[in-house]
Amino acid sequence: MSRHAHGLKAWLAQRVSAVYLTIYLLVIMVMILGCDQPLTYTVWNDWLKSSVMSIFTTLFFFALLLHAWVGIRDILMDYVHPFVIRFSLLIFIAVFLMIEALWVVRILL
Repeated sequence: MSRHAHGLKAWLAQRVSAVYLTIYLLVIMVMILGCDQPLTYTVWNDWLKSSVMSIFTTLFFFALLLHAWVGIRDILMDYVHPFVIRFSLLIFIAVFLMIEALWVVRILL
């Protein structure tokens, strides 16, 4: 795979995840503003336990983690030149984001 194709995939992943994050947040804001009952823990819990909302929320967090990974990775690749430091930071961030993903799955499912 050429370097340009890799850059295109990263650019596309960043844009698609940004669009999904924006749409999800707008839908959530409309749902909150349109809710006629007080937003208590029980209401939130019932709302998030529905299958559809649970799936969309899980996808939201995975899109958020992907968006963060692509952005941080590109910044480190552009501005951290010593290979060992850059590689160590990338490993640390990848492990951290994987732990975050497991935590989200544990909470939502």
